[in-house]
Amino acid sequence: MSNGQLSLTDVSDGLGVNLFQSLFTWRPSENKTSSENFLTEAFVYCLRINQRFCQAWLSELIGTAVDVSDLTIVTRASHRDEDQAAVVYPDIDIQGRLTSGERFKLLVEVKWNAPYDPEQLRKYSRLLSGPKACLVFISPQARDCRRAAQDAVLLGSNFKSLRWDQVHRKLALFASDCRMTRELVEFMDFQGLGASSPISEQMLFHYLQSRDFLPRLLHYTRKLHNEYDWDFLPAFYHSRNCQEVRDVYGRIGISFRPRGWNGAISVGFLYSTFDHKVPFADGSNAGVDVVLRIECAPRAPHRAIAEAAVRHVADEARKAGGIIRIAGDPENGNAHTLLLAQRSLSDFLKFSTESEQLDQIYQQIRAWAESLFADGSLGEALAFLVEPEPKDHTPANTAE
Repeated sequence: MSNGQLSLTDVSDGLGVNLFQSLFTWRPSENKTSSENFLTEAFVYCLRINQRFCQAWLSELIGTAVDVSDLTIVTRASHRDEDQAAVVYPDIDIQGRLTSGERFKLLVEVKWNAPYDPEQLRKYSRLLSGPKACLVFISPQARDCRRAAQDAVLLGSNFKSLRWDQVHRKLALFASDCRMTRELVEFMDFQGLGASSPISEQMLFHYLQSRDFLPRLLHYTRKLHNEYDWDFLPAFYHSRNCQEVRDVYGRIGISFRPRGWNGAISVGFLYSTFDHKVPFADGSNAGVDVVLRIECAPRAPHRAIAEAAVRHVADEARKAGGIIRIAGDPENGNAHTLLLAQRSLSDFLKFSTESEQLDQIYQQIRAWAESLFADGSLGEALAFLVEPEPKDHTPANTAE
């Protein structure tokens, strides 16, 4: 093994590949570690020793069967970019032959904690040519995968954008006969790169008898916060310093609380209506709703302006779906609630994967928000509420 290169034909007798030697190259130095390089080497190791997974994964990416008996996998290989007079180092370079006899080349850009860089894809794309050349981008961030797919329209090569949970799901299918593949699957689970099962109707039912369901809602909320954009909210909610994932008052959600808490917006899941003093969206007293809530102390300065603005946009919000309750509604028993948009979580469980469910939940929340803030009047009214509170104001002692 040299320069990270190995032909799969070298591992048929178990010789020529050593995971620890590969990882040793990326041992800590100068108080730094490279999680992406670690993950890359571990994943490539499984590609090399698990030929069933390797053939299935590559054949799916390229769209036709791959001959794994004639396959070379390279990590950290250098390539000359003649257009830019520079050296490029793709994370993974795979070359081989299809069962039809045609040659193929596949380059992979791996991301874990590092941000997406479109220039890297452009550099890699310039190294590829031919109908069976493929460029693959893998990241845990659904947002970065969407951006990469959009940018790839301008590239000349075939392009695939994958989340690590999709790779994890494929790895798990071929892990039973390969101990190292099983260990990589477990490692990815532990690091939050795995594919958890989606919320089901049965899971929702069992939640009503058990609080074990709440960690799954917290997981969904964190993914909504980290992997989706929230720039459709007014600008004073954009700072990460005013955003927090919280489990309070019977709801798990992202709290956008700039400069005090009056005018705060919460989006996420309502699992108890005790504090919010409303029925669930389906009219029952037991369930889970997807919600968007705007709150304000009953006697806060300028609250009347905010209430008038909410009434002005409430009908538009109702067109976006679900139930909309505003201050003064008979079924809104919480005096702090300016507006509460609700829709039963059951409506989103017809989608079969976690990613699809999250996308649909996000789209519903976004539809509510865009209808509420479309003409700017509600945003202007809320701006009055988020001014600094008096020094003697103690929101921590005020029930929401």
